[in-house]
Amino acid sequence: MPRSVYRITPHDPAGHEPARRGATAIAPDERQQVAAAYVAAAAGFVLDAGVHHLLIDNPMPTGFFSFSDHLAWQGQGLTGLFPPDLTGFHDGARVPVATALGLVRAMVLREGAWCRLRTESGFFLHVGERDDLYAGGGPRPFDDAAARARRLGLFAEPVERSPYDPALDETDDQPAADAAFWDELHSLVADRGAVLLEERYVANAYRWHRPTTADQVTALRAGLTPRARLAVWPDLTDDIAAVRASVVSAEHPALLVEQEADGRFRRARVAEPWMGRTDIAHPQILDGPGRRATLITVDLARRRPLLAGVLPDADGLVRARWRTNRTPADERRTLLCSLRAGDVVTGTVASGLDDVGVHVHLDHERGHALGFLRVPEMSWKPFESVDDVAPVGRRIRAEVLHVDWERERVSLSVKALHTDPWPLFATTHRPGDTLPGTVTRLAPFGVFVRLAPGIEGLAHHTESAGPAPAVELGAEVLATLIDVDLEHRRISLTVGTPAG
Repeated sequence: MPRSVYRITPHDPAGHEPARRGATAIAPDERQQVAAAYVAAAAGFVLDAGVHHLLIDNPMPTGFFSFSDHLAWQGQGLTGLFPPDLTGFHDGARVPVATALGLVRAMVLREGAWCRLRTESGFFLHVGERDDLYAGGGPRPFDDAAARARRLGLFAEPVERSPYDPALDETDDQPAADAAFWDELHSLVADRGAVLLEERYVANAYRWHRPTTADQVTALRAGLTPRARLAVWPDLTDDIAAVRASVVSAEHPALLVEQEADGRFRRARVAEPWMGRTDIAHPQILDGPGRRATLITVDLARRRPLLAGVLPDADGLVRARWRTNRTPADERRTLLCSLRAGDVVTGTVASGLDDVGVHVHLDHERGHALGFLRVPEMSWKPFESVDDVAPVGRRIRAEVLHVDWERERVSLSVKALHTDPWPLFATTHRPGDTLPGTVTRLAPFGVFVRLAPGIEGLAHHTESAGPAPAVELGAEVLATLIDVDLEHRRISLTVGTPAG
């Protein structure tokens, strides 16, 4: 019988009206509703397939939609599905249908986690990057399941195959972490005294071990996650100053791996140059007796471990086929790595965050909400509302101030591309000068007057020799400077009779 595969999506594949409003993307306030429809649709396919368990394939807690833990929710969507240490979330793990559907929901909500789900008979569920779900496989046609998905308000169309078909996987050639691997590891520990063992138990997630004796090697071997990828690196160093210097000068992303004095490892972070600084209030890389650290590259092309291998199954066969296909998050990180402070970028204001700033879609396929423009960086000119200078939908041109790899965010400045008007004003005007201005704001304590583009002063009522003159918003006045404070960007003045 022919295999049947369906693509399920809330958007009309023909490009007409979507099943739910939002032509190219699911609106945030609608995603929960759409996720519920997806889960119900997936349950229909599972019901027709007649399966009670599914296998997890190529799991990752982060790294498909985003690498940032700060952008993930509810423990990357795995809270309630697996224990905090993610026991049971690994390649080849067998999970009940309820857990599988919970994973589908987390992936549709883009809470962090991603994996493929399958059965030995060929049935599968794949959540894609474009708000799509691929379901089917095996000998059944799934016409009834597709019809139920349509009744849920989704589109379901037959397709040739899923774009996440394992047959399309790119994989790296890693040998088995077999008996020869462990013999070599024993030799390395004996020769070097200690090594760093990286356990990538799922894609983009790590556990770290520092064996110093043969007994420790034997003990940790028994507790490793099934099908984990292992890599052996030279031992960490206690020369924290050298690590800090390497972090400051690093040109490529690397994981900062740190071990506490009690032997525990801190959560590995992508090293950023500022983390190597010692002149800040809270140094990020701690030193002291017993503390060690090192940098491990995240660039596969630059990785040169002493030893590497994939854990085989109990029968000695390596069944894990860890895909190396670039994810949307990989492409996003590549974009981040291409940006430097001082670069000029363009984009569109996407959404606001109260009075803190606005998110900006950069002009790049992976630039969605990557930029962040804070209120103080919007303009040299005073303004009352963010909507006055950076409303949603406005095109902007800005300078890159900082690239935050950990949070996957680019700090932007519009005003950095324009000349600061304050230094020139402060050097060309002195107390006692009188110049024309325009009243821009009225307050109980005084009036604000625009003296030049980007320059405002305050005429406080207490500065008036007599009763404060009555002025209206927008009135043209004569202002006499009392004080020009460049450091705090404050101008005190008095207002005379309207210029006429």
